[in-house]
Amino acid sequence: MIDGKQLWKQRMIAHMAEVRRYGRYMFNDHLLLVLFISIGVGAVFYKRAVDELTLFPYAIVASLLIAFAVTQGGVRTLVKEADAVFLLPVERRLRPYFWRAAGYSFFLHLYVSLIVFVVLLPLHVKFSTQPLSVVVMAIVLLTGWNTFVQWQEESRIGRDRFHTFVRFLVNVTLFYFLLLKQYVWMLVPLLFMVIISLYVERKGKENAIQWEQLLADERKRMQAFYRLAHAFVDVPYIKHTVKKRTWLRFFFRLLDRFHMRPYTYLYARTFFRAGDYFGLFVRLTAIGSVFIFTLPRGVEWFALLCAYATALQLLSIRSYHRGHPILFLYPLSPAEAHRSFMRVLLSIGMSQALIFAMVAYIAHGVFVMLWTFFIVFVCYVAVMFYVGKKREAD
Repeated sequence: MIDGKQLWKQRMIAHMAEVRRYGRYMFNDHLLLVLFISIGVGAVFYKRAVDELTLFPYAIVASLLIAFAVTQGGVRTLVKEADAVFLLPVERRLRPYFWRAAGYSFFLHLYVSLIVFVVLLPLHVKFSTQPLSVVVMAIVLLTGWNTFVQWQEESRIGRDRFHTFVRFLVNVTLFYFLLLKQYVWMLVPLLFMVIISLYVERKGKENAIQWEQLLADERKRMQAFYRLAHAFVDVPYIKHTVKKRTWLRFFFRLLDRFHMRPYTYLYARTFFRAGDYFGLFVRLTAIGSVFIFTLPRGVEWFALLCAYATALQLLSIRSYHRGHPILFLYPLSPAEAHRSFMRVLLSIGMSQALIFAMVAYIAHGVFVMLWTFFIVFVCYVAVMFYVGKKREAD
């Protein structure tokens, strides 16, 4: 007989062992030292920048960031491919298993949401009069509600982007009115929360568990973790995905006309179409640009942090096609592949440096623009130098 509690315990032990296994390679002494220094320097400049602020739309910014944190995510079920066959007949006995999966996901997302709020804490102390205990309680309740709705949608109803957008708007509205202490207006998003909860619960009872959807979601989350770990160590379980990016067809045609070297062309298309490299670049660049435009001082160090995070995760492009048989048809040396990767990484770094520099020029002037460009450029050069030295050591 299947015991849901024991099954979850076994899956959780195996999952944590795998996370610790790759975590040893990812969070080595050098990376931890850089992270501690970056966080320390960033915290000092961030505190000074907040102290100099006189006007800041804190309620709007905090509502958007907290709402994004609690809306995103999903329920980690740790299901495996064979579960759709072997566990399907005993689906009704797996309630303890899925309850523990929902609880684990709740605390995982709550941890991320609280980290976001801790980052916003200096702004909250200066620009808001709402007690911290009330805000933390609201984050806990919003995380719990979103976890419940996400579980019903992912496991039984089916994921819908429109539903996710509605939840995001409800989270933004509720948190915004809470920060402004407009408690009467909070009744409107609360009413929507009740209606959405009743709707997803009723629809969920009409459907059985969607095993294919759960497997696809779990596979996607594990592949995201493996891609991150792949930047530090070879991961045998990684599965590559390719996205069409039809809106970039014009750019791809330009690449065809430039008659690039084979590896340069390959790495460029890999950046835009494979995995989530391009999306990662866009997200980190957008986050950095927003803070560069908003903060009065220390923006160049925040740009450095975003550039380092981007370059670090783009390093796995170099080994993305490793072992593919078509590469053996190229009459080119590994040194040529290395030089091509360096060209692509430098081009990406120059693009990000120019974007940060233009935002810094609009918000802070010429000197900050030049300093920001120089720091981001040096960051990418340092990462490339590290890659070159590592290759020589190998």
